[in-house]
Amino acid sequence: MFPPWRFKLREAQVALDQGRLEEAARLVADPALKQFLPVQQLQTQIATQMARRALERAANGDIPAGWQDLESARELSGETTDWTQLRQAVAEVAVGEVVHHLRAGDFAGAASRLTLLEKRKIPGLPLTSLLEVTRKLDSARKLSQRGKFVEALEQLSAAETLRPDLPLIVEAKRQCLERTDRARVLLEQLHAATAASDWTKLLALANELLEISPDNRVARDARKRAWAEVGERIGDSRNLGDTQHWHGINGERDASASRSVDDTGGLTSPARQGPRFMLWIDAVGGYLVCLGDEIIVGQAHPNARVDVPIQADISRRHVKLRRLGEGYVIEPIGPNVSLEGKPLTGPALLSDGDEIGLNGTVRFRFRKPHVLSSSARLEMVSQHRTHPFADAVLLMAESCVLGPKWQNHVVCRDWGGDVVLYRQDDHIFCRAMESIEIDGKLHDGRGPVRPGSQVLGTDFSMTLEAV
Repeated sequence: MFPPWRFKLREAQVALDQGRLEEAARLVADPALKQFLPVQQLQTQIATQMARRALERAANGDIPAGWQDLESARELSGETTDWTQLRQAVAEVAVGEVVHHLRAGDFAGAASRLTLLEKRKIPGLPLTSLLEVTRKLDSARKLSQRGKFVEALEQLSAAETLRPDLPLIVEAKRQCLERTDRARVLLEQLHAATAASDWTKLLALANELLEISPDNRVARDARKRAWAEVGERIGDSRNLGDTQHWHGINGERDASASRSVDDTGGLTSPARQGPRFMLWIDAVGGYLVCLGDEIIVGQAHPNARVDVPIQADISRRHVKLRRLGEGYVIEPIGPNVSLEGKPLTGPALLSDGDEIGLNGTVRFRFRKPHVLSSSARLEMVSQHRTHPFADAVLLMAESCVLGPKWQNHVVCRDWGGDVVLYRQDDHIFCRAMESIEIDGKLHDGRGPVRPGSQVLGTDFSMTLEAV
């Protein structure tokens, strides 16, 4: 009659033959069986199969599962010669994955994988030089984004010295040289367009330069100036030629402006205007941010003193948007206001996606995309422009969320995560899931901002500008 351990051994052998390695390993791991030589031999076989499977899994892209198989194999039979060789092979696959992330520009992913590899203390791997190359490639990318191509080339040359065997560095240098030459030409043309006051061409050149270097300060400043100048000259209204362009409020009102003439010829008190600023997000656009609970939309006119001036044939004060708790109410002031195509004669509650019409020509859409924030967004549907020109208007309540998600107030598709502007104690703060640089100072994930502030993160850059 067979002893009980023989039945266990047979069961483990069948599991091994059928490829059920975890079950086979569990059966032979019984401390009561380890004293028998056939069991020890079967443990070695199972460990060998696990180590081989580790390499297969790693080669198929599941490197964490490969490391887990190697650990299980080591627990079964120790660090045998076969196990050591297979571990080295898995490590080389892992290094290849790091290089793949470098080639794709995922420097954070490459650095995190290198850190994990270093903890395994596997001899013979060029991890130190590869980590330094990762840092230099990342630095070169950031410098290129800011238009500092010469410094970027220096970083790439240093990386090439460390690892001349990596073709990706040679390719990165080639692309950097091409961008350097193109940026030089664009800068020359940009300065010429500025000198000639050719604002349309300047805007096109600035946008092209920002495609090469999204954080290029010169290009950003040129685009702002071009937008301002082009915005003043382009109009859609038949009466816009008689309209004086609005140039902002400095906080003080002349005594003669204590009253203004409305569209019916009567005298009215000037509209109350809340704080505003322009939010310039590199490679995304410019946004007019209104902080007041009550927003007046009207014609871009020096005496209108409205929150959202539009260059169009509408009343100087045409419609009011008022935030009430989590919702918004629209109230017509001027004539011919419509909501979803129907005439609006009194206050109405706005819903996400509602289209608002003014005087039969101006159309814009109300959006309240983020369920956790009371902030809203106004998007122009017609071809009219705000002044200053903005891609959209943000009605900021307690917070405004920027990032790659579709429900954000500003969708920034290339960002790695959300960035939040929020109010606290009569100040505005910026918060991110990483360290951020505000006005040249490094902050640990959050810091105060003000008009004129520049905020830089790993993959984003934005500026707040007083209006």
